[in-house]
Amino acid sequence: MSAPNQLSFLPDDYLERKARRRANILCGVLAVIVLGVIVTAFQYMEKITKAVDAKDSAVDQQYTDAARRIEKVNQMRAQQQQVVRRAELAASLVEKVPRSNILAEFTNSLPPGLSLLNLTMESKERASAPPPAMTAFEQKRAALEGRTANAAVAPKVYDVFMKLEGIALTDVQVGDFMEKLKRSSLFKEVNLIYTEQTNVKDAQGKNEETLRKFQIELTLNPNAEVVNPANPNTKTTVEVAGAKPAATGPAGANGTAPKAPGAGGTASAGGN
Repeated sequence: MSAPNQLSFLPDDYLERKARRRANILCGVLAVIVLGVIVTAFQYMEKITKAVDAKDSAVDQQYTDAARRIEKVNQMRAQQQQVVRRAELAASLVEKVPRSNILAEFTNSLPPGLSLLNLTMESKERASAPPPAMTAFEQKRAALEGRTANAAVAPKVYDVFMKLEGIALTDVQVGDFMEKLKRSSLFKEVNLIYTEQTNVKDAQGKNEETLRKFQIELTLNPNAEVVNPANPNTKTTVEVAGAKPAATGPAGANGTAPKAPGAGGTASAGGN
């Protein structure tokens, strides 16, 4: 009752309880709304987190697959390099140009009146450049893979040097012989060391004949290879003009060249 002259039949705390009830309902509604927003936000964040985790897993799987493919490619490349090294080592042991073919080429290049007295062959190992050093990354990778950091052994390559000695009637014949050797695909660096006059007795040993003695040095072409066009895997033999084909012999074998008309000379091939 706010005034003495106003009568009220309501309890004294009715209005307070009504205001308190209205405030409780309003707070409950606000709490439900806030809780709903929180739950909705939590579910949304959980959904986003799952999507991010799925994408992360997919990216990790892609990286794993890519690393596996790269490893396979590296293994295939290592196997290919190993096969190439073995092929190079095997090729270094195979004689590309048999000695019989060299003798046949000399014989076919002899002009009339020129004879060979001596043929010397010497094989020297070619000094190869050292392989490039491995980087720190390659060394660490080799250590992780259990491989040694030593470089692969390079196949040995040999250079064959030859020295020819012979006699001819004139220096023109010597020049023709050198020109034919230069045109041949088996030789390179054909050089005349000397040519001088010499006296040679005839077969009866009575009369002397004035001839030209010469010496030529040349090198076997490392890129030369004698193959059979019909079967590339089979080596062929150069036929000597007017003679039977020479038999293919092993590297470093001794051979006798056919005698040229005009003088009798024996060419001996000796490989070191």
